[in-house]
Amino acid sequence: MIVILVAGSIYAVVFLPYDQIGQDYEQKRLEGRSYMPRIAAPAWFNWFSITPRLSRLILDENTDGYAVSTRLLDNGWIEKTTTFTFDYFYQESPSEVYMYFDSNYVEKPPYVSLEWIYPDGRTLELRGMAAPTGSGYDFEQGMNVNQLLKQYPDWKEWFVPSGSLAMDPTQLLFVTSNATTPVPQHGQYQLKVTTLLFETGSTLQPELVLLGQVYGIAGTDFARRDLMVTLFWGMPFALLVGLLGSLLTTLVAMLLPAIGVWYGGWVDNAIQRLTEINMVLPSLMIAVLVNVLFNLNIWVTLGIVVVINALGSPVKTLRSALLQAKEAPYIETARSYGASDFRIITRYLVPRVLPVLIPQLVSQVPSFIFWEATLGLFNIKSVYPSWGRIIYESLEQGALYGSPYWVLEPISLLLITSLAFAMLGSSLERILNPRMLESVSVVASRE
Repeated sequence: MIVILVAGSIYAVVFLPYDQIGQDYEQKRLEGRSYMPRIAAPAWFNWFSITPRLSRLILDENTDGYAVSTRLLDNGWIEKTTTFTFDYFYQESPSEVYMYFDSNYVEKPPYVSLEWIYPDGRTLELRGMAAPTGSGYDFEQGMNVNQLLKQYPDWKEWFVPSGSLAMDPTQLLFVTSNATTPVPQHGQYQLKVTTLLFETGSTLQPELVLLGQVYGIAGTDFARRDLMVTLFWGMPFALLVGLLGSLLTTLVAMLLPAIGVWYGGWVDNAIQRLTEINMVLPSLMIAVLVNVLFNLNIWVTLGIVVVINALGSPVKTLRSALLQAKEAPYIETARSYGASDFRIITRYLVPRVLPVLIPQLVSQVPSFIFWEATLGLFNIKSVYPSWGRIIYESLEQGALYGSPYWVLEPISLLLITSLAFAMLGSSLERILNPRMLESVSVVASRE
């Protein structure tokens, strides 16, 4: 898992540069044309279903199933008929249906009217509209829902036209005439777009977009962003926060007890009392409170976390190991030939506790990764996408009631990454600290 994490971090930094991907992530892509489904599950969800769910279907003049015919009217106008033909054999109706127009004219925009043809031959006339440049068609406004419910009374059993539980009227475009449930009718659909061009040389190119319930490897969020990008970018951020926080914490927790053990007296007492006071303080509340009061960025907040964690239990653990190292004969030898305090601390005391220090450094990486995720839950955000930020936004937007993968994927990566570093730290401790292994063997033999 650690190798995959490193490889994913390199991929994110090299192939998903922040200048392009990160800034695009910051922009809530809810405006303009939509080509990705909203809060979609991963596409591999279809592997566990006999009938697949739709990802997206985009039809324009460059795709199959596109037919165009034109004729000149007596008044000089041009009538252009565009027919979209597509097969639909998916488990659910599209979650969203859009029609976009690219028109070119001088003064008077083209006028379009639409006709929807079901697989069983039924037709549905939709309201027409003028199509200025960059406009789109609103199917909800184009459909007369009340008239359709009167024409097909069986639809009233399941379709809710208004209120807090109102359903999308585009579902009515994909059901049979006697449907008592919103199960889509399978078969070949057609959409005829009839365009009146009032000016010579004016044009209009329609584009039909059907968005479904699945997309990509990881799905999408509420802003239609591919979650795979944010999950990849969370890898280098998790590594950076975890390794940097653990390294700084270990360095501080190593030097303080070394100084206290060597000098003893009031210096050691002051360090121990400060550590004991700090161990009972609610570090998370302090970090969040400081961020709220002073509006600090996540790096300063994480720096506060590092200081709080450095003056914690690691100081006690390393102090016990340093007290034993201080009594070693070579320490007295170094003192006898006039070695300075700095040299004895950095060259003799600290290297003595490396078998304890390195496993502790690795084992603390998961705690800082969870710290970052926890700060993300309090909306303490960085400019980079991170797993904590994904979890916060997913819970804020009610992902558990839409796409649970949105929140489960980053949580799974957090748990797997933490487990990998915890197992690595445990293995290093067994290798670098053989006394622990010997004690375990003695206990096992006695039992």
